[in-house]
Amino acid sequence: MTKPRRTRSSAGRTPRRKVAFLANCLLNQNAKVCQGANYPGVVSPVVETLRRRGYLLQQLPCPELAFAGTRRWWAVYEQYDTPVYRAHCRRLAQAIAPLIETYLRRGDEVILIGLDGSPSTGVRFTSSKPDWGGRPDRPQDDWEIVPRRGIWIEELESELARRGLPPLPATGWALDMGRCDEEGARRDLDSFLDARSYPTVRSREG
Repeated sequence: MTKPRRTRSSAGRTPRRKVAFLANCLLNQNAKVCQGANYPGVVSPVVETLRRRGYLLQQLPCPELAFAGTRRWWAVYEQYDTPVYRAHCRRLAQAIAPLIETYLRRGDEVILIGLDGSPSTGVRFTSSKPDWGGRPDRPQDDWEIVPRRGIWIEELESELARRGLPPLPATGWALDMGRCDEEGARRDLDSFLDARSYPTVRSREG
């Protein structure tokens, strides 16, 4: 009789998991600035899509909430681009990077989903207005959207690189782009997940 072939799990190896690190406010809209929440609680389309595809969800810290509290006003990239705020983001990155590294060196598939348009958690786009300052009193949408990372994502990626880790496959949910096109954002997220190829990181014992 032919012996059954051993699977990875039956051979004693831990099955590979799919892990998504999410911007804090995708799982907690209460962390948004005043008038910035678009959903009650979680951003349900993101959560439902990832759960349907079998992802383990991990919530990133919110650097803006920890730095400026719940009564902060909205801001743009240039206003947060200060040595003190970057040092704050680096400290948070140093705290979360070991968890990301653990997943990667274990061989898990890890992705990052930020909040496009955000000055901190933007992945594809962030908000910009070099002359903004003081109390915000501009008309709605009176800022620019530019193609670059937010400050928190920049510092997190720098910390991962310092540890010798590759950039995570990343995208952003377009919630802070001036208007939220939910159907377009759903299509973007599905396309990103369909096209995934994950970096391979050797374990330290390998």
